Amino acid sequence: MNRKTAIVACACLALGTWLLFAAYHHQGERDSVHFLKAYPDKAGGKLDQCALCHSGGSLEKNGSTVVLGSCQWCHSRYGYDRKGPLAETLNAYGRDFLKAGRDGAAIAAIAGIDSDGDGFSNLEEIAADRFPGNAADDPKKVAAPMRVYTRSQLEALPQHTQFLLQNAAKSEDGYAEFSGVTMEALLRDAGILDSATGITAFSPDGWSQYHPLRPHDDPAMYHVFGAYPAAKFHHLAAAATFCDYGAPSCRGRRHGEDIHVAGGLRLLLALKREGVPLAAAVLNKDNRLDGEGPYRVIVPQKVPSPPDRSSKSSEQVEPWPYQARWDHNAGSSTRSVTLIRVEPLPAGTTDIDRSEAGWKLIDEGKIVIYGAIREGKK
Repeated sequence: MNRKTAIVACACLALGTWLLFAAYHHQGERDSVHFLKAYPDKAGGKLDQCALCHSGGSLEKNGSTVVLGSCQWCHSRYGYDRKGPLAETLNAYGRDFLKAGRDGAAIAAIAGIDSDGDGFSNLEEIAADRFPGNAADDPKKVAAPMRVYTRSQLEALPQHTQFLLQNAAKSEDGYAEFSGVTMEALLRDAGILDSATGITAFSPDGWSQYHPLRPHDDPAMYHVFGAYPAAKFHHLAAAATFCDYGAPSCRGRRHGEDIHVAGGLRLLLALKREGVPLAAAVLNKDNRLDGEGPYRVIVPQKVPSPPDRSSKSSEQVEPWPYQARWDHNAGSSTRSVTLIRVEPLPAGTTDIDRSEAGWKLIDEGKIVIYGAIREGKK
């Protein structure tokens, strides 16, 4: 399997988009080929991702601000139905690419200009692995502090075990017991700075997910610090067609009883499911991610609910037909996470080069924590 040369796109994209590590084509993505033809040495690296042409953004809710990365911002503005203002998700480089014709000639035409106005041409920034559409990222910046954890190092940290429902919007739900390190404990061990506001988790199929450090009213924002509400176990025989109750940890539990988790439900970096190490992910024949390990971010429900049927099911009957307002936490539980960026990057630093940080980390059983952490933390 040629993992590094798969030409694919991050899940938020349709225009001016690029891959992250290796992923799948999405929403008719057709622009990455132009950039990679002009700059073939950038394939699989830092610039080979959504943020080359797409910006992040921020949402104001109930008096607080949530900063979103390019994937979630595109989901928020453009939407899964592709009916929103896509142009509003583009950064300065993406807008120049669009204006110049959105083709191979456009890449060449904008090479000599300074799209983001930081004093460096697009060509100079691309050569230095800096984002040409982000004025805060230029060749003068240095790499952000980082720390690489091996499995043995993760296992040496305090371990946490929790049984919970993973409620999926479009696929089967299921109960299972996960164990690993709470994200809060991991970040404190990595030396998280007081200035940090959240994290972004990346997986090698191109997915990224943002989590604020502290609780937020937005139902899609699963926080890092603190516990989540306790839940109940929901088990009806008729629900077995759309909810997996086969995990050993389900045995002996009864419908409606409280689920007790020592230390409470937490945002977890899981190493094991049902006591067994998570199987390392691979790309299947359709160039999609199979598996969830060696590490997975597990988020509990912010508003506990029973399982419900898939939104794609034609049998929306009792018990528990699909409920859009229910908490479908499984979609935010990033599988096979390899990088965790602690936001925001410190002043004077730039994002790391991810060219060797995808499948290589999966194969080696490692994970990188970087960004707003102490320099030189051991």
